Amino acid sequence: FLGLTGLVVLIGCDTAALEPESQVVVEAYLQAGAPLDSVRVTRTAKATAEYTPKRTAIQGAEVSVQRLDEGGGVSDVIPYAEVDSTDGLYAPETPTPVAPQATYRLRVATPEGTVVTATTTVPAPVEAVRTENDTTTYPAEEDDDPPQFELTIRPEPSALDRQNVYVLTSRSLLDFQSIPASPPDSVAGRLLTPFYLDRYDADSDTLASFRVNSSGLLNEANFTRNDDGTVRITLPWLAVAFYGPNEVRASVVDNNLYDFLRTQSAQRRSLAPGEIPNIEEDIENGTGIFGSYAEASAKTFIRPPNIDVGDVEARDTEATPLALFYAPAGPNRGCGA
Repeated sequence: FLGLTGLVVLIGCDTAALEPESQVVVEAYLQAGAPLDSVRVTRTAKATAEYTPKRTAIQGAEVSVQRLDEGGGVSDVIPYAEVDSTDGLYAPETPTPVAPQATYRLRVATPEGTVVTATTTVPAPVEAVRTENDTTTYPAEEDDDPPQFELTIRPEPSALDRQNVYVLTSRSLLDFQSIPASPPDSVAGRLLTPFYLDRYDADSDTLASFRVNSSGLLNEANFTRNDDGTVRITLPWLAVAFYGPNEVRASVVDNNLYDFLRTQSAQRRSLAPGEIPNIEEDIENGTGIFGSYAEASAKTFIRPPNIDVGDVEARDTEATPLALFYAPAGPNRGCGA
C-alpha cells in the first residue's frame, strides 16, 4: 500500500533524546477482502547510520496475526513464517482473507523477548460502480480542458467517528522491463507527463521511481456524492506521471493509517526543529505501522497530447505497444509515429 519511506528519519525527529534507544519497527497492511499480506520486522537505525531493511532486519521472531471477536477475545490465530529470500520479512503460513470491518491484532515477539502488538479495524468494502472517459488525452496546454477520467464508487457508511478518508493512487501499467531504467530526456519525454518530466534527472532517477503516485489524505467532501449514495472521483492530471495505461485506486483508510499519514504530512510541512510533531502511531512496545484499508480500482488510458487518436488502439493492458511512446524520432516522425 504505502511504504514507510523516511519512517526512521521521521521517528528520529523526536527531540526527547539526541540518540533514541533502538526500537522494533513493524510494517504491515491489511486490505479488505484480500489475503493477509506479509509483515516486515526491523530495528530503528542510529541517526548517523544508513537505514536499509536488510541491515536492520530482525530474524527469528515469532509473528502472528490474531482476529478478535466483538468482546476483544481471540477468535482465530494466523501464524507467520520467515521468508527465506528476504531477511526480516514474514508471510502467513496459511492463505487467509481479510474480513471487512473485523478487528485484527499483530503480535511480534523478538528473540530478545520484546513483544510488540498493534490493532486495526478494517474498513467496510468499497465497490467500483462505473467509469467515464476511460480513454482520454492529456492536456497540451494549461488552458486545455479535455475530459478527465472519473471513477464512481459505492462506499459503505463509515463506522468511525469521522467521515470516510481516502488515498487516491495511480500506477503506470507500462512494461518497464522493456524500457531503459534511466533513459535520456529525449526518450523520457515520450513517456512522462510534463510535470514529472521537469523533475526527472537521468543521472539520479529511474523511470520506475515515478511509477506509483499517491495523494495525501482526502476527505469524502473533496468528491461528488450522488443522490444514490455513490461517490464520483475525478482523477487530477497531476496524479498522472506516465502516458499509456494506468491503474487508479481509491482506498478508504483505517484510523491507524489516517493518524500516521496525517502526522507524517505535518512533519514534512514543519520547518523549525522545535516545532516538528511526532508521528502518531498505535504500536505497543515498538514503532511503525499496522494499518488496513478497503479499495476500489479501475484502469484508464492516457494518450499523449498532439497524437493521432487512430494511432492508439491498445488500452487497459500491460502489453501496450511502447512504439507509440518510445519509438526513436526520425525526420518525419513525432512521438506518436
